[in-house]
Amino acid sequence: MADTVDQQAHREARIRRPAPVWQAGEVVEVIDETPETASLRIRLPQPTQFLPGQYYNIRIPVEGRPRPIQRAYSVGSSPYPTFDVIEVGVKEMEGGLVSPVLVRQRPAGSILEVRGPYGAFTWTDEDGGPVLLVGAGSGVVPLMAMIRYQVSRGTTIPMHLLFSSKSAEYVIYRDELAQLADTYSWLTVTHTFTRDREDPLAQYHRRIDKEMVGDVYLETLPGLAYLCGPPEMVDDCERSLLELGMEPAQIKTEKYD
Repeated sequence: MADTVDQQAHREARIRRPAPVWQAGEVVEVIDETPETASLRIRLPQPTQFLPGQYYNIRIPVEGRPRPIQRAYSVGSSPYPTFDVIEVGVKEMEGGLVSPVLVRQRPAGSILEVRGPYGAFTWTDEDGGPVLLVGAGSGVVPLMAMIRYQVSRGTTIPMHLLFSSKSAEYVIYRDELAQLADTYSWLTVTHTFTRDREDPLAQYHRRIDKEMVGDVYLETLPGLAYLCGPPEMVDDCERSLLELGMEPAQIKTEKYD
């Protein structure tokens, strides 16, 4: 049977492309997600098909530095049906050289040097499932791209997101995740809060641990798992999933320092 246009596009997206080049992207919208996190929607003059879970590099000039400073930021938007505007999630790091500028000083209309996409931490409907997504803080950004991608594609592969935040105020995409979980039966969202012991929005009130991973594993019985966040959390979750019987090839990881 011949491939559909969509299938051909996804296959082409996996083919090695020429090395990305720096381009001048325009910030078309800034969304304040939490007190320390913003989403920047950037229009690219030379858009390239990307895959859910990939990231772009952004560089800015910094006073006192001889060269621009660059950092990597995951894309939270879906590459389907269009990809000329990407949405990157940026968490402001105390003492950081780039993130405070992006969050506080790059309003709509600003121009940013952007290069990408990069990364093998990717999922599409061709990869199958069920899918367990585990994220902490801004580690949810590439996982959100996978969820939004499935929404835009109209597929129904079961997904379960286990998401750790400080409190409800710090839940990135909080309202959208709630709306999506209410709308789509294939999506389950489980929150855990580390600094709020009472909020009923969270099913758990502690850091992600082995017991928690076991609970969502048994509920999901995943064929694939995507883990994104601080290195220690990612390593602990991967170890727990391996002990539960998942194969290394079924587990994808992305670590945020």
